[in-house]
Amino acid sequence: MPYPAPDGTELIEHLGTGATFDVALVRLGGQALGSTLVCKRLAPGALHEHAGRAAMVREAKALALARHPALPALARVGADRHGPFLLESRRDGASLRDVLDGWRGRGRPPPASLVVHVVRTAIETLAELQELEDAGGSIRFVHGDLGPDHVLLGPLGDIGLVDLGAARFRGMEPDLETADRGTLPFVAPEIARGESPPTQRGDVYAMAATLAHFATGAQLTRAREQAAVLVEISEAGLCLDALAAADALSPGQRRALAAALDRDPARRVGSARALLDAFDAASSPGEPGPDTARPAGPPSAKTVDARGA
Repeated sequence: MPYPAPDGTELIEHLGTGATFDVALVRLGGQALGSTLVCKRLAPGALHEHAGRAAMVREAKALALARHPALPALARVGADRHGPFLLESRRDGASLRDVLDGWRGRGRPPPASLVVHVVRTAIETLAELQELEDAGGSIRFVHGDLGPDHVLLGPLGDIGLVDLGAARFRGMEPDLETADRGTLPFVAPEIARGESPPTQRGDVYAMAATLAHFATGAQLTRAREQAAVLVEISEAGLCLDALAAADALSPGQRRALAAALDRDPARRVGSARALLDAFDAASSPGEPGPDTARPAGPPSAKTVDARGA
């Protein structure tokens, strides 16, 4: 059966089916080029599960509340005979996993200038999202599943975050709370063990782990099976030998990322802004840097409130 595009849209391409969502690109009927949207439906195995429906509601509410250039924009929420669906804007860019694989395909790592730009811009983007406010105060935005597949590098050097099915936010209804644990080995140990729901502190850890992997191209654990990976990150922590030797980052920048990856959440920085401050302090003129200087790059988006002002 072809992907059921919602009424008023036409199917462009079926992108694939994951554990929770079945995703396609659609075009609004009668619209000019450029009206491509992402359609998300629940995967067959999640269609009648509370966790699946909770993930869809969380993504819709998070996008409606936390409007920011780094996130897709929510276009429509609906339901038809095939079940509920979301329509949201397409976030241009390549995942950090694809960017890293592309450079590997050339037989070399990403250039130092790109690595430093991506690391700093990604941390700054997360800081802006964590600080979003509206008339009700802090939104308390949590992505909940950061990893190399969900962090995108845009065509102008901007960073985008996608797939918010595990998101958390201010005022979230208790019945939307499910056992979301992110993606190993990038998820914080306390969340992976089910001892904590997704948190902003956990997002900082996951982003730091994602960026450590991008900066080095190395595996973060020696174990490969999920159960063994969980034991390793819980008892020994991530393997950061490659990060300690990453030429693309200065010693202080490497230390800032490593400090955000402590097994003990009480010893980690509590916010992306604190991590950004530590990273920037390590980028001062007196700090030894990588051989290739960081380019000026495009200016990042300024923090905006939830109303998109």
